[in-house]
Amino acid sequence: MADHIVATYFSSPEDTGIEVNKTDLTDPIHLPLPADGRLSDINPVVSPDSIKIPSRAEEHNNFQTATLSSPIKFMLPVDQAEKLETVEHEKTRRDPAHQNEEMGRSSNTSDDTMSPFCPYKPGNKIFLKSTKTGMRIEAEIIKCFPATLSCVMVIRFVEPNFLETTSECVLKLFDRRFSTQEREDWEAAPWTPELEKTYQAFAHCGDAEEFFSYWDAEKEVFDEWSPRHVSNSHRWSAAKWEAYLQWQSTAYYEMEKKAYELMTDLQGKDVPKMFGEVFLDLPFGVQEDIDIDIPDHDEEDSASINWTGSDPLISSIPGLLLQHVEGFHLTDLSANPPREHWQSTVDSAISALHRIQDCGILNRDVNTRSFIIDPVTHKAKMIDFGLVSFRKNAQDHEEWDRAQATMDEEGAVGLLMQSYLEEQAGGDFVYKESERALRWAYRYNSYSGDNEPGTKEEDDYVEKNLGRATA
Repeated sequence: MADHIVATYFSSPEDTGIEVNKTDLTDPIHLPLPADGRLSDINPVVSPDSIKIPSRAEEHNNFQTATLSSPIKFMLPVDQAEKLETVEHEKTRRDPAHQNEEMGRSSNTSDDTMSPFCPYKPGNKIFLKSTKTGMRIEAEIIKCFPATLSCVMVIRFVEPNFLETTSECVLKLFDRRFSTQEREDWEAAPWTPELEKTYQAFAHCGDAEEFFSYWDAEKEVFDEWSPRHVSNSHRWSAAKWEAYLQWQSTAYYEMEKKAYELMTDLQGKDVPKMFGEVFLDLPFGVQEDIDIDIPDHDEEDSASINWTGSDPLISSIPGLLLQHVEGFHLTDLSANPPREHWQSTVDSAISALHRIQDCGILNRDVNTRSFIIDPVTHKAKMIDFGLVSFRKNAQDHEEWDRAQATMDEEGAVGLLMQSYLEEQAGGDFVYKESERALRWAYRYNSYSGDNEPGTKEEDDYVEKNLGRATA
């Protein structure tokens, strides 16, 4: 074993020429590998070919099936493990030990990854414009949340009071400039006014609009398309990367807006209410500071940053006004007694997931921080729909069911909370797979291959396992 190891990140299939067993996983895995070795140099603890793995639907005393939703532990000989040095790794999305810490963060404190030009701070004024009426809206930022794929904050309207029912709401801005997770994922530099000048010049001459159309077409053919599939993306200019980040941010906006539209009947019950759609009124800050050196560029151009081409989303920053749901994250359940409500609280989150699924929505980033718990009713509302798929885009019913079986949204919540509450507080929640999850598992997640749906064997399998605790 090498004295030093490096962490290798697998985000797509790699052609290594080595025979491997293919497994569908919902999250990337960080594997420590020798810096100077090959995969073939590592001796597996158990060879997959040396054992016969039964179907999930088969009864067998020597095997137990479990859905992976937490870190994987590898067994190594003691004499070799002692030589390994610890590799610091990124906190995973489904690591219970870190989720409380992450949710406790507030962007009210300093963040080294944030651009120093970020204006989203409590006490600052923010100006918006209604996409429907064009009404200019002034608000004050009350609270900010950690920036991820969007910038989320609680605002209070100053004038006019845009909403009749409340003076406060959540503003979710899909602002590429300060969405730190997206910029970090693509190793984009922190935003500056100088960087903005290059992008605005790129947009002004029509290049951004051309690439938006190209990327739209690529996404239409291959839903998982990204710059990783472009061989020369490492040579993209800073302006082109800003264009991509703008395109991706607007895609997140369109996705979340569509999800809320499909969940109209669930708004205010299982998900927050969506009050409206807005644009940031002065999208790129004080325009006088971002003069673009373009021939025939006059003062009128400088006074307005809005793109005059066919697509306003090329340079506008879109956002959603959502109901502010008071409460705590499902992740923090162990710190919020009474514990006799824990079972019904997690069950309510899974039930909400089912009703969202019935709207034709598959959440590709479901996790416990996506749920807010009402401290009075102990019921859950789901709040994040930035990474979803829609039933209408599936080729057929079978493809949609298979996707839901593979993603296993309820297992991502139920199994994780069962493990987390057992570890943190000694239990008091037992996850039992629903009938729909059992049917999907029987049809698509069997180790022996797909099973025909709607058979007596399927019904027998569901009847046998329904109501049983999941290990």
